[in-house]
Amino acid sequence: MPYKKLIFTTTLLCLSFGSALAQENAQALFASKCASCHVTTPPADFSKLTAPPIMGVMRHVKMHHKSKEAAVAFIVDYTLNPQEEKALCTTDKIKHFGLMPSQRGNVTQEELQRIAGWMYDNFPAASSSKKQCGTQQARQATPSPKAAPSQFLIASGMPHMTKLLMQQWDDSTLALTPDQKKKLLRVRQQTMQAVKRITPRIRGLQKTIIRKTMAGESPNTLEPMVKKLGQLKAQATNVHVQCIHDTKNILTEKQMAYLYR
Repeated sequence: MPYKKLIFTTTLLCLSFGSALAQENAQALFASKCASCHVTTPPADFSKLTAPPIMGVMRHVKMHHKSKEAAVAFIVDYTLNPQEEKALCTTDKIKHFGLMPSQRGNVTQEELQRIAGWMYDNFPAASSSKKQCGTQQARQATPSPKAAPSQFLIASGMPHMTKLLMQQWDDSTLALTPDQKKKLLRVRQQTMQAVKRITPRIRGLQKTIIRKTMAGESPNTLEPMVKKLGQLKAQATNVHVQCIHDTKNILTEKQMAYLYR
């Protein structure tokens, strides 16, 4: 074998071996630091979980962070400094599992970067992603009759600014300043708290109206409940409008234009 070709082949083998070793080390770190809470395979009994499975966690992370670099940065920051306003999972998951405790002291930032990179490369598995995608497409093609109605009077057309921003929180082109981030997190927290207070009342009233309507209750009897539902949805919509207004006042015109590119 020619010398140059031998060197090239040897280099490839070393790189391949080094990559495999790094993956193995990262997997071992995950097993020792994370696996006691975050399982890596679909559980037979979800009621026994103490935290969301890692494939679900990474599905949410990848939905909100389009690059591996941004996803790893988010995981490192959230693991060391968890806050509800940063969370990407749904509020019912936080209510069920509680807010993840900070892992500061249990894992170093360097270890977290290696773990997060391994998680990004391996979860969710390709087959799982395709299956999930197919499932989502089927659901979109056939809307569920049991889907919960929106808690807002305007169900579409107005962006959910806090969620949109969290998806691009560390985008270098959007370039949010520390002061902007502080203000935006405050708006997000105020918005989420206000919506959380109103939403359960809206959901409960909607279910009651639906149940009573299907049971044959007269429209006159239901009218006060319908009016109350309208008032609650108006409150939620006002919160939504206020959130958009406050967010636009924090961002520059250039940032707004990039956000809606």
